[in-house]
Amino acid sequence: MIFWRILDSKLYSVGEVDRLGFEESEGLRVPDEYLDTKQFMIMRCAQGLGDWGIISAMPRLLKEKYPDCRVYVPSEFLLKNLFGNQSNTSTWSNPYENVSSVFDNNPYVDGVKDYMLGEIFHDHYRVYDKNKKDIPLIKQMLKFWQFKESDFGDCLPELYFSDDEKSRGDEIISEFFGKDSFGGLLLTNRFESRGGRYDEESNKKLINLLLEKSKDLPFAYWTYKNPNELPISFKRGLDMRHIPTRIQMYIRTKAKLNIGTHCGFLDCISRYSKVFQIQRVFPLNQNVVESEFYVNNENYEEVLKYV
Repeated sequence: MIFWRILDSKLYSVGEVDRLGFEESEGLRVPDEYLDTKQFMIMRCAQGLGDWGIISAMPRLLKEKYPDCRVYVPSEFLLKNLFGNQSNTSTWSNPYENVSSVFDNNPYVDGVKDYMLGEIFHDHYRVYDKNKKDIPLIKQMLKFWQFKESDFGDCLPELYFSDDEKSRGDEIISEFFGKDSFGGLLLTNRFESRGGRYDEESNKKLINLLLEKSKDLPFAYWTYKNPNELPISFKRGLDMRHIPTRIQMYIRTKAKLNIGTHCGFLDCISRYSKVFQIQRVFPLNQNVVESEFYVNNENYEEVLKYV
């Protein structure tokens, strides 16, 4: 892994490392001089929707700890200048749109910046415990920002929707589900083995167990291929394939539960709806969200009690 430095809106390689961040005992934290500027930017070197989603509480938490600060997020322009064209290597046609999908309408974000002078302390600047891999990334980052355990508070992902987005989402929910409860389903191509990278048979078993337990619910769904081509059965309510990302997220926040393959989209809405994801990383690492259920062959019987 390469540890990157961002200075005056330019990207520099610090060098290769075995693990990103700083071990707790090193005592490295954001400099007081930087905090004194009260001009902060939240930045990630990974550009997936979930990469931003899992740290989406940072603007609020920074303002709670540093009340007079201003918090910014990068523009598409800045991200493209830093990281180049990623459209050929990303799940998203334009991954740099994901920052706005997560932070639009956030009252704790003071603006979007095309350029930032000085140092940007991004997600590589984190403090980890060498004996515990599954401390959420946001907590590792906040520790670098001189947060104590007592400062963390509520770190779950958060989204803020405009009145128009809420109205559009509510209209769709009313049209397809009326006032009835519904579920959310999201299956990406991680459902398949992809050359042995993922356990396809376990994915089939676990998804079907979750769907069977919630068989009375109609589902708002997004699947990477036609559901008729998949070895699953569920009550189809709304195909969300052509619905804009933020409206999809709003609809999922209103679902009784969300089921899916392990992906960042569901991380974003886990504050608002119970999320059951098929675990794909063993053991769990820093990309964990503490409110979610990660279902695997060892724990599924216990997890099914919560569906």
